[in-house]
Amino acid sequence: MYDLILRGGLVVDGTRSAPYTANVCVADGKIARITTEEAEAKEVLDVTGLAVAPGFIDPHSHSDDLHLRGGTLESQLAQGVTTEIMGNCGTCVMPALEESFEQVDSWLKAQGRLGTFLSVSDYAEAGNAKGSCINYGALLGHSNLRVAVMGYVNRDPNPEEMEKLKALLEREMQRGAFGMSLGLIYPPSAFSAREELVELSKVIAKYDGILAVHMRNEGPKLFEAVDEMIDIAEKSGVHIQISHLKLMGTPQWGRSPELLEKLEAARARGLNITCDQYPFTASSTSLSALVPHWAHEGGKAQLVKRLQNDDGTILADMQKEMDNRGGSDAVLVVTTARQFPQWEGKTLTQLGAEFGLTPIEAAKKVLIDCGATCSCVYFSMNEADMLRIMEKRFICVGSDGGSISHDPTRTVYIPHPRYFAAFVRFFQTVREHNLMPLEDAVYKVTALPAAILGIKDRGILAEGMAADIAVFDPATIGSKATFLESRVWPDGVRHVIVNGQVALRNGAGTGIHAGKTILKEV
Repeated sequence: MYDLILRGGLVVDGTRSAPYTANVCVADGKIARITTEEAEAKEVLDVTGLAVAPGFIDPHSHSDDLHLRGGTLESQLAQGVTTEIMGNCGTCVMPALEESFEQVDSWLKAQGRLGTFLSVSDYAEAGNAKGSCINYGALLGHSNLRVAVMGYVNRDPNPEEMEKLKALLEREMQRGAFGMSLGLIYPPSAFSAREELVELSKVIAKYDGILAVHMRNEGPKLFEAVDEMIDIAEKSGVHIQISHLKLMGTPQWGRSPELLEKLEAARARGLNITCDQYPFTASSTSLSALVPHWAHEGGKAQLVKRLQNDDGTILADMQKEMDNRGGSDAVLVVTTARQFPQWEGKTLTQLGAEFGLTPIEAAKKVLIDCGATCSCVYFSMNEADMLRIMEKRFICVGSDGGSISHDPTRTVYIPHPRYFAAFVRFFQTVREHNLMPLEDAVYKVTALPAAILGIKDRGILAEGMAADIAVFDPATIGSKATFLESRVWPDGVRHVIVNGQVALRNGAGTGIHAGKTILKEV
């Protein structure tokens, strides 16, 4: 007698093997048997005509502390995601040192976070006590390490600080972090030199972790940024995971074959370089990403003061960066942290006309009035490049989003649709463009990210593995979410099992919180 049987589905096991029809039997939170024979269970779900796959793994999430705030956050679960790795792009909710706890805590709270945890162990304990509808793992934020050891400063660490950075990183790798993330366009991570990153990467390599990297540039200096990552991999032996691989800005459009050739040549030399990608031609980040790095030193309040006293130097650099990203028509304001909702859903071109200012002066005004707390969508990528990158089997899917609510009374801003549709849009895109067989598409969201991260008990449907399972219709999986209305429930995902329990049944959340915080085996 099993706890659950998924009967008669098309098993796509994550290994790129040919799909086959079978019954998947679940007991005690694990996959107990995959068989064509009949068996009995407490619950049987007829999944005839549907794909039965491992639960999808999102290696690039920004959920961080969202699941600790309470409520039902089903944007990832509804897509078939059962595990997400938070702490990307250089910022996380850990670690800290006891002597600098208040400093890190204040820095995070100024960004709207709940605060900091001393360690990934404390984070895991809090997550498991709270409960969640899916599983979470953690990367360490490089910015967090710097703030904990050095404060928010624009300089290299001195020898004593370097040793403290390495010791803090090693402590957390020993406690189960999956690696460290860099946000090399976001201070204070952006203040780091290559030598610092090489030394920290050696610590990560010692524990077979990953260095997940938002590179220094994804536009005009993209290839130089990739060269930096290749150099770090060569000097440290670390596994580089390039985040949200893209070519941003029209001068880079069409150069994806050159980019992929560079990455594949490095891999052929034995370097461990993998990537993630989201299936959209628009990115999303803060409006302050237009501001040069040096102007961020000291945090948001200092940034606003520098903008208020600018002699035109900052504005000129902002204009160059906006042009790199496609110009003012390509920058859509999506959230002002509830301060100026009347500006949300408008481009910088439209806001400039409304204010009687040039578009870049409008950007400056919005940053000042919002206290540098404003997010935008940047329409700066080419579909042909996106599809060419998507075809590669060493590049997995990463949402660059997280678990939030579909309810507009809770999610009151306009998130990028990747929060609600990254994984289903990936399958939709693969189907519409006939990019690869179903078994390869499933591999890119299951066994591949599991292997990249070093997760050994998930990502493949096999006896003894954790029973994280996504059941979907390959013919209809997709999304109608748009950039102006993203809070749309996806299509085609029928059931999702998390640690053996049905968290999504017939396309609706059950309210069961069977997720847990997972730690990397050391």
